[in-house]
Amino acid sequence: MIHYSIGLTISLLYFSEVFMTTIQPNFSALTPCRTQIIGCHNLSSARAYATGRAPSLTIETSNERPYDADAFVAPSGQFYVMIKAGMQRVRMDVANAATARHYASNGVSAEITREAYVSNLSK
Repeated sequence: MIHYSIGLTISLLYFSEVFMTTIQPNFSALTPCRTQIIGCHNLSSARAYATGRAPSLTIETSNERPYDADAFVAPSGQFYVMIKAGMQRVRMDVANAATARHYASNGVSAEITREAYVSNLSK
């Protein structure tokens, strides 16, 4: 359920000689479990909350140690990383240089490595 309010409410907040304005949300969305009403500033966010597609703040962490990776650029311009998984080396194409640098500096999780390995088998 989504509710739209037409009235625009602007509040002035006073913080140590600085005035800040806050604009109240235009849309109110009821979560699918019907436990929360969430204020949203646009219709897309309200629909996402109402249908249960909004991102959650819980972060799933894994105790698995990430695999080391080296970043490369193919002559065609495609960025990829070579993942060192034991005696295996798995190639994984990535979208851009920033993604390749991220994997090279932080490593690649076991789950992503498995997906890259399986996709390489199907080629």
